[in-house]
Amino acid sequence: MTFEEKLKQLIKSKYNKLGDLAEKFEMNYSQLSQYVNGKKISIDFLNKIIEEFPEVDLNWLLRDSDAVREGTEVYKPVLNKEQIIESIESLLVDLRNQMEKE
Repeated sequence: MTFEEKLKQLIKSKYNKLGDLAEKFEMNYSQLSQYVNGKKISIDFLNKIIEEFPEVDLNWLLRDSDAVREGTEVYKPVLNKEQIIESIESLLVDLRNQMEKE
């Protein structure tokens, strides 16, 4: 997955529209759109991303792989809203099955 794809996924996880993030960052929509579509980003923009999404590992975001190994820990991409719901539903089913066995 490329930086641009990860950036799009990250933005969609928290904002419905790209314009909402542009407004939050007090930047021009077209400039943000260019970053999302492959234009080289500025350090200022990267700092804003870090502040807005503190849970995101920069190794994951900036490298062209889906998981980055550092030491023994593996960093995985942020889940989008649908993936979070699916994960929670799966955990609830597992919990229900465990409770039924007891």
